[in-house]
Amino acid sequence: MAENALVESLMWGFVSSFSLLLGAVTGLVFRLPGKVVASVMAFGSGVLVVALTFSLLGEAFRSSQDILPLMVGFVAGGFAYNFANLVLGRVTGVPRRRRRPNVEKRSADAGPPGLALLVGSLMDNIPENIALGISIVVAGAVNPVLAIAIFLSNYPEALSSVQGMKSDGMSRKFILVSWSVVVAAGTAASAVGVGLLAGSDPAIISFFLSFASGAILVMLIESMIPEAFLEGGSQIGLATLAGFALAFVVHHFL
Repeated sequence: MAENALVESLMWGFVSSFSLLLGAVTGLVFRLPGKVVASVMAFGSGVLVVALTFSLLGEAFRSSQDILPLMVGFVAGGFAYNFANLVLGRVTGVPRRRRRPNVEKRSADAGPPGLALLVGSLMDNIPENIALGISIVVAGAVNPVLAIAIFLSNYPEALSSVQGMKSDGMSRKFILVSWSVVVAAGTAASAVGVGLLAGSDPAIISFFLSFASGAILVMLIESMIPEAFLEGGSQIGLATLAGFALAFVVHHFL
């Protein structure tokens, strides 16, 4: 059973992370309008709201039936992402933005947002995929809403980041290798969720599920939704609504 769960976690971790590489290839071949990227980003935001509420927090409470580890993990995850966000901004010299589709708008001295976004993508993808592995431990099968949410949110992230990396003069080979490493890290992270927490105390599982939920919520508010609105304007509200509705239907029936 444990071996099957490990294999399943690796498979789904790869599938959900592979959209990063798809986004990178798309960004290398095409330059999509900012409004299109923003709409995809907003759609993924709506899906993530359902995932963090029902797939993560809901499972966290069902696992332990205790609100204390849930809230401790939720707050800790939010603070952890906020702190990492600030540190990355100081290291790169620019405020970290998860996505920045129109890199030509930035000033010449704004620093290297393309590479900063790649690092940020790695920072986001690891806890998301750990939570995906934990969902297999808790339910015995992958959580489809969470897997869809990670896949949909990863694609525009890589798509817009590659635009910045190209503008910074990075080679195609470097870009593809870099994003392949991020995909590999996300795949391995899903197995970590299974390997470390299989058979763990329900309170510990609840803590880590809610930790991922808090981190994703803060990421949405600090990075994903503001960037989508900056590029797409008011139309992103409807795109977010569509993502939420689809994810809720999937959650309800699956």
